[in-house]
Amino acid sequence: METKTPQRLTSKEFAVICRMISELKEEVLNVKNGVHAKIDLVTKSIKDAFEGFGILDPDEDTWTEQQVCEHYHVTRRTMYNYRKAGLITGYKTGAGRNCKINYRKADVMELFASENA
Repeated sequence: METKTPQRLTSKEFAVICRMISELKEEVLNVKNGVHAKIDLVTKSIKDAFEGFGILDPDEDTWTEQQVCEHYHVTRRTMYNYRKAGLITGYKTGAGRNCKINYRKADVMELFASENA
């Protein structure tokens, strides 16, 4: 049985391999950065789209009943009827006659989108 002696790299071959590894590393980093940039771009696009539809609005998550009535030109009684029918959920703040009804903006938009469809 013959044993082969391992071949040794010359310094020129070693330099070529080091350069190839360096180029491969740079290429992998470029791909990684490109993927991260695309993910960031898609994330921003989705967030902008949701904000445009009123699903995400950091300044305004809920509307008061008065805001809903003014925006959609409906009466408080209409909103009461929608709540009673289970078409929308109102959230009370306060107690008794001083309570205020708030609605999630996304719920309001969904309700009136289905009304107009």
